[in-house]
Amino acid sequence: LLKASGDQTSTSSISVITTEPVTTQATTNKTPVIAGKFNAETVISQLEVTEYLYDSDWWNYAFLVIKNNSDFDIEISADIKFYNEDGELIGAKSNSEHAFESGTEILMYFMPDEDFARMEYEFTIKEEKWYECVVSELSYESTKAKNKEIVSVTNKGSDAAEFVNCYALFFKNGKVVEFSSSYFTDDDYELKSGKTITKELDCYEEYDTVRLFFTGRR
Repeated sequence: LLKASGDQTSTSSISVITTEPVTTQATTNKTPVIAGKFNAETVISQLEVTEYLYDSDWWNYAFLVIKNNSDFDIEISADIKFYNEDGELIGAKSNSEHAFESGTEILMYFMPDEDFARMEYEFTIKEEKWYECVVSELSYESTKAKNKEIVSVTNKGSDAAEFVNCYALFFKNGKVVEFSSSYFTDDDYELKSGKTITKELDCYEEYDTVRLFFTGRR
């Protein structure tokens, strides 16, 4: 289920998560709006969601890769319920992101306490009015090395970017085999204008592809 925050609300069915990536396009009955004006129903219908899962001997992960195909910068929250094979509710998690920039992708991750058969999730969105988006001002270079990806992130904007974070999904034959993340900031929690910060993102499994997702704000 998807929910739009504001004057309009909308719901849409979402397919069950599997071990293979599943991409869904949110759909809703469009309400005529004035061109250029934020409309929650229209924006939420333009979110594209791809689902992944990953589990190990110790952890269970559910991932949502969300692309903002709208013309608006938004803040987004997700509430997820997890069910076992018998249809019993076994967990509930939530996550949120500010400064989700138009035209970009984010990764949301969730860690249920036990293995699950399916999940249901609901989004709540609002137009971003508190923070400036910075992801489009960032560039990066990534190099594969032993048991890791070495990533360098540069702020090409004119002002410092705050709380720049990178999430990495590592894939083998199209399936997630590892997850890692790191902040690319200095002691002020910033990536200064024109500066580059380099970090290692570990992966101890064999992988052939890595996808990187960035967040940040000012």
